[in-house]
Amino acid sequence: MNRRSFALTLGVIAALTAACSGTTGSGRVTFNAYAAGPESIAIKGTYAFDNRQGFHVALTRAHLQVGGLFLSRVRPISTVRETACVTPGSYVAQVTNGLLVDLLDPAPQLFPGVGEGVIDHGLTGEVWLTGVRIDEDNDPTVIFDVAGIATKGADAFPFEGALTISQNRIVAPQDAALPGANPLCQQRIVTPIDTDVVPADGGSLTVRIDPAGIFQSVDFSQLVPGTGDAPLYRFLDKNEGQPDLNVMNGLRSRDAVYTFSFEGPH
Repeated sequence: MNRRSFALTLGVIAALTAACSGTTGSGRVTFNAYAAGPESIAIKGTYAFDNRQGFHVALTRAHLQVGGLFLSRVRPISTVRETACVTPGSYVAQVTNGLLVDLLDPAPQLFPGVGEGVIDHGLTGEVWLTGVRIDEDNDPTVIFDVAGIATKGADAFPFEGALTISQNRIVAPQDAALPGANPLCQQRIVTPIDTDVVPADGGSLTVRIDPAGIFQSVDFSQLVPGTGDAPLYRFLDKNEGQPDLNVMNGLRSRDAVYTFSFEGPH
């Protein structure tokens, strides 16, 4: 187990172990885990789509750093966690070795090591976007590395971005009496993602990630242009401005980006 996976596991393994001794789940299982881009990609390395802002977007690079995957037996009533970033006793499966995923490759990409869990229904999924321990204050890891061109009518916006989730994503607590509210780990965890899978020993967990969902609300005309005759437009990697705010909202979308599936052993 590498240092990253060990760090990620510390806060969650006890919860999974507790789930194994509960009454709803039974039997420890291990499985392979994969991540992939959309199945509709015909040629690896290219992906085109239209977004809700009227732009035609053609991606030529899109890499996402996934730090971990988790399945929970709980479907929360509220989608907002005020302070906690893990829910002890709820997890039925975990994948704690990180993977840099090529979102322009439809072929399943194998996570290092194996996932582990129990035989129980996973009703919601979590995708952790981190390169360090989930509650670290600083993470220099580029979580989303992207390039492409967006067009609208006669206007073209060649763009690139290297987005992180560190001190630049801190959300100040609304109540000064609750200084621990809005921890940074909340910005790194995409949840709850609706799913309905049951881990099985020797099976395969796959999360498909559709970059079209990440860019649905981005107005590329508001990106900051570089200099020169053919300027390259850039995301600023800050929690400000329409493009940056909306691409981060897209990365953390629970509905249109991440899809979990599980296949039993063959």
